Amino acid sequence: MIDRRYRLLAAAALAVCSVVIVSGAQEGSATDPESLTFPTSAGSWAPGDETPEGRAPQNTGEVEIRGVGTFTYDPTSVETSRPDLFQPGFFSVFDLLLHLAEGERIELEYGFDDLADTHVIRSLNGLEGWWYDAHYEGGWFERTVVRMDHYPIKDGTQVVLFLEDPERLQAILDHHREEVERRVASEGAAIIPEVTLRSARESVTFENVLVTAHDLRADVFQPGTVTALDVLLSLGEQGLLDGISLEWRFGEGEIGVIDSYLVRRVAAPGFAPEASESCALTHQASSERIAEYLAPHTHTTSHIHLSADLEILVSPESLDWMWNCQ
Repeated sequence: MIDRRYRLLAAAALAVCSVVIVSGAQEGSATDPESLTFPTSAGSWAPGDETPEGRAPQNTGEVEIRGVGTFTYDPTSVETSRPDLFQPGFFSVFDLLLHLAEGERIELEYGFDDLADTHVIRSLNGLEGWWYDAHYEGGWFERTVVRMDHYPIKDGTQVVLFLEDPERLQAILDHHREEVERRVASEGAAIIPEVTLRSARESVTFENVLVTAHDLRADVFQPGTVTALDVLLSLGEQGLLDGISLEWRFGEGEIGVIDSYLVRRVAAPGFAPEASESCALTHQASSERIAEYLAPHTHTTSHIHLSADLEILVSPESLDWMWNCQ
């Protein structure tokens, strides 16, 4: 195992936090919008103007609330509770519950926890302790800890609400609050103490990584929203990666909607694996508080999960990128 470690001083990193948008034709942008390579031929780590756009949900969906029932919904009638994060037409798992409550199909008490920067369910049909899981078509449930009002809905998304173990539910809330505390301590900046790239033979770690928004998914998210993919783009801008390659996945076989980027290649000094039919680069945001409650990612390119370009980041303690092979 090769282990390389890099340290970034947060103060120095803050000096390079601006994002330069390069317009016009770029390699992997205007010329081939379904494949992006960074840095571009112009040396930029910013996306161009012409990138694919995800489709807003249009088809009738279902939400299962265990012990209560299964409910259908019309996604064109659902509005987001987080217009600070989502573009019109896109919304989260939490918004489905609001939609059901507004239609008087469930009884929902909720509030916004400023310390965790998320909506929390106080009670649903008189019961407390609810959490959720979700997956896209072609995926499976993974015991998510992503904020309920951050998880984007696509056509074909499976959503289930259930009464969670109280200790795990508290750990999730603590994890979210710790992220906000970290962001406040950094004066609003997203600085991740540890980012690691792992393969079967190599490991590269970067410390105190300043992450800035590159708005690659401005079709779904509001400008300035930081995603897990921004971690790689930020490392590249700071001169710590040699390059990355992304592939847009529109759909695959019987899976009608994927609409996200697959990370095909990440290259750093001594680290350059590439995705294949049996291998994929997956990611996991974590912290000491939540680690024991996470399910390990073992899937490859055949599994459709919450991709890095669609996972909103606040300020996690760590982010691991793992090369998984069947």
